[in-house]
Amino acid sequence: MEARLETVVLLVGLVVSAVTDILKGKIYNVVTFPMMALGVVIHATAGEWWVGLLGIGGATIIHVPLWLARIQKAGDAKLMLGVGACVGWLEMVEATIWYAILFVPIALAAVAVMRRWSKLATAASHLFARLRGVPPGPPPDQVMIRVGPIIAAAGVIGWLTDLAVLH
Repeated sequence: MEARLETVVLLVGLVVSAVTDILKGKIYNVVTFPMMALGVVIHATAGEWWVGLLGIGGATIIHVPLWLARIQKAGDAKLMLGVGACVGWLEMVEATIWYAILFVPIALAAVAVMRRWSKLATAASHLFARLRGVPPGPPPDQVMIRVGPIIAAAGVIGWLTDLAVLH
């Protein structure tokens, strides 16, 4: 497999973001914005100016609403925009699918390790009360899962694989 410059930018951005998310609980703009810019520029100089832009556009359509709905943190969404810029919209969608597939078992394992089952049950009860239109009371404490490593794994898997359903 040929190591192209956008692949190097992708992998460095994913690894740095995974590490900073584990250590600091944050994915930094100083990583995500250069990923976006470099992805667009690299594809443009290769004569494929639309690849990085469509990748960012597709990630915006999917991940910004997730951030606005408070399902995803801003840094996570921006990291997915960086993934889109580096690999294009199709691989970004694949990475998003892998992110969804990996998130549930990893998040449940993290909750188990942190012994936060009661907080998860309280949050679920609060959510279901809101969905039924019942006043749910004060919001529960959040159980924050640092998903940078999950996004990194999903980005690499999305880059390495081709989901037949998308082609």
